[in-house]
Amino acid sequence: MLTGCTDTQVSSEPPETPVMGDDRATVSGRVVNSDGSALAGATVLVRLTGEHATTDSDGAFVLDVAANTTLTLATTAPDMATTLLPQFMLSPEGNASLTIPLVRADRLANLIALGPNPKGGAVAINVKSVSGALSARSDTTVELTPSNFGRVLYAPESSGMPDPDPALTTLGAGEDCLAWALGVQPHVTTMELTLRGAPAFQTPYAIDDITWPGTFTVDAGSLTLVTLFTP
Repeated sequence: MLTGCTDTQVSSEPPETPVMGDDRATVSGRVVNSDGSALAGATVLVRLTGEHATTDSDGAFVLDVAANTTLTLATTAPDMATTLLPQFMLSPEGNASLTIPLVRADRLANLIALGPNPKGGAVAINVKSVSGALSARSDTTVELTPSNFGRVLYAPESSGMPDPDPALTTLGAGEDCLAWALGVQPHVTTMELTLRGAPAFQTPYAIDDITWPGTFTVDAGSLTLVTLFTP
């Protein structure tokens, strides 16, 4: 599954780049619910260029997208909150495979209310190791800058997308660790997520094998997926 400078400039829309040429790439994958079960009938939309697909009975989809263009995927389904995969770019003839989790809209609203901006959004921050080692030590934390743009809480080690536990003060020392940034101010162009207490790669950030240069999209009432990688 599942991160910039630090001023407070706000834009009305997430920045996107214009389509560049006729080169194409492919995005494929599955849409699942928070426990990993397939979601049929979900819609996966490329915001800038309009390509879209509907998932089949296995939750699978395939999209032909513009290459060398900054794109954001928005995935929706009835009763589920929108999930965003923000501002990535693929090379010509590239092929990215993704698993996109959706959570119920009412559940996400309750989580967002735990943060400082109840009309904001949420970011699910997955921490992974590229070497297969433990991705975080027991004292590792995630820092959101500026800090008043959201509240970071940590989830117990579990499969899927568990709710955060306010009693946890650090990430669990597992191969895949999950933190939540809740009540995040939407449409802010200059936020940064940083690992503390563990070695980390600097931007660009990534979602599986898609990378982007560091600015991530947050919408009100929506979930944004971000992965921070450790060596």
